[in-house]
Amino acid sequence: MRFMSAKPLQPTLGTTIHVEDQDVHILDGGNSHGIPVVLLHGCGSLAQEILLPFDNSDFRIIAPDRPGYGLSTPLAPAERGPEGQSFWLERLLASLDLPEVRIVAHSIGSAAALHLAARRPGLVSGLFLISPCCAPMPSRPLIVLRSAVAPVVGPLIRQHVISRWPSFFLDRGLRSSSFPNPLPSHLSCLPASQVINPINIRTMADELRAFNRDMERLPDLRGDLPLHVLFGMADRVISPNWHIDWLCRKHPGPIVRLLEGVGHLPHHVIPGVAREMLCDLVEAFAQETELPRVRSIGLQAVAERDMPISEETNARPFNSKRRGIPE
Repeated sequence: MRFMSAKPLQPTLGTTIHVEDQDVHILDGGNSHGIPVVLLHGCGSLAQEILLPFDNSDFRIIAPDRPGYGLSTPLAPAERGPEGQSFWLERLLASLDLPEVRIVAHSIGSAAALHLAARRPGLVSGLFLISPCCAPMPSRPLIVLRSAVAPVVGPLIRQHVISRWPSFFLDRGLRSSSFPNPLPSHLSCLPASQVINPINIRTMADELRAFNRDMERLPDLRGDLPLHVLFGMADRVISPNWHIDWLCRKHPGPIVRLLEGVGHLPHHVIPGVAREMLCDLVEAFAQETELPRVRSIGLQAVAERDMPISEETNARPFNSKRRGIPE
């Protein structure tokens, strides 16, 4: 098996701002005069990763390292769940003088975005969720992570095992997320030591520990909130059906697009679809355009030509009774 380069890579440095005793590292992209769009990365990642597919956007792209990841200061342990992070996000938007934004969120980053949209609906004018991890889930083994935060042995594992070989663990995690698709080459630029380190591992564990509790108390979303969802149907990290079903109970009409043969990283495997959906989120509702509620997109058809999604897809009914849980 070929692993990512062992040569240390430096993180992309953006701007660090101080928000109520918290340092928040932010990468900017796109058009600085465009409509503001905030990007939220997933668990065990950083802003540099989620910015890659959207960097050359016509919109003003704002990608913070979520607290405890990358170069951003961790929150207090009790605030590291999705609900606590939604308050952090609210403070960040106030510091940036952004009274209204669209949010693009990947995986567990979607949970904080949903809490903010439910709690402060005037701040969020649209959500685009990519492979969203949002529904309360049955417990999973997560043997490596549990060992890394266990009493007594946890600090030893974090300091002397995982942190000593961050490139190995990052490569393993990225390939698992990308499966069944090959790992996109541009992800090799991610700085392993910024993604895999003791602080990030602790943050990851605390975030996952609070996840079910926080998501069980998420209220229903307002019906007029534009909510777009992109999922790879071959995702082996989380179950698309499990989370889509739950979102359909929280919101009356999410627009869902399904990529056949794609795993947990659709924004990297087929970035053109993700960019198209962001444009849909920002522009379609302003033009009062009605979009199909569910679309199934074949991987080969999308990859072969860069065409509008409407020319590549066929709508099909979504079976809300299928709720498979990944093994």
